[in-house]
Formats: sequence, C-alpha cells, structure tokens
Amino acid sequence: MSSLKLTFYVLLICMFSLLAYSFTSPDLHLMLPPSPRAWFFACWLGLVPTVLSLVLMTIAVHEVGATPTAIMGALEPLTAVAIGVMVFGESLTFRLIIGIVLILSAVLLIVLGKNFHLRTLTHTISVIVRKTWRWKS
Repeated sequence: MSSLKLTFYVLLICMFSLLAYSFTSPDLHLMLPPSPRAWFFACWLGLVPTVLSLVLMTIAVHEVGATPTAIMGALEPLTAVAIGVMVFGESLTFRLIIGIVLILSAVLLIVLGKNFHLRTLTHTISVIVRKTWRWKS
C-alpha cells in the first residue's frame, strides 16, 4: 500500500474516532477555531506534525524496514527533551533523566534482541570500567 493511501486511512479512522468521542462525551465537544490566525495554526499543526510525520514514517518503513523505523521512533522523546533543554531552556529534571535511561535501555534491548546475554553485558561493562580506570590511574 502506498504511504499516502495508508496515511489517508489512518487519519480518516482517527477523525471518525475523535468525532464519535466528541459527540458521546458529556464534557468535551469539538469547536471551530475562533480566528483566521487560529485556523492558520490549526492547519499547520495538522500538516507538519501529523500528515508529514505519518507519510515520512510509512516511507521509512518501506525503505529501511519496520525494526529500524521503530527504533528511531523510540528515540523521538529523547530528541524532544534535547531540543527542549538546549533550545527552549527547559530544566533537565531527575524524572527526565530516568525516562531517558529507560528509553535507551529499551532501545538497547530491542537492538540486542535474542543475542542479549547478561554475562556478555556484565563482561563488556567490566572491561570498559577496567580500561577507563587504568587510563585515569
């Protein structure tokens, strides 16, 4: 299936789901943007992070495969944190650091897959620590 066709069907299903939720929820209803400026920003928000990212993701799945695309997608929150800290001046909290460590651990486990053995990992870490310690001494 082409990436544009897949993106169209994903967004169509999402649209119907949001409409159904909006009409059945007693507290949450959809409302139109109040000004032309709000329409402009709503359109850009719909195009760039939604349509463009979905199209590029489906192209990536076709070109490089599902596993590398999923791994790169798992690293997306790290990119968001890095940009937030470096560009927008957000503070790097302990919770963010724990989240980064958990994400990197999960990506490492996915990459290693069936070849992961705890003994190999501890041996590699001990060799790195010994070399680093010897270098500093």
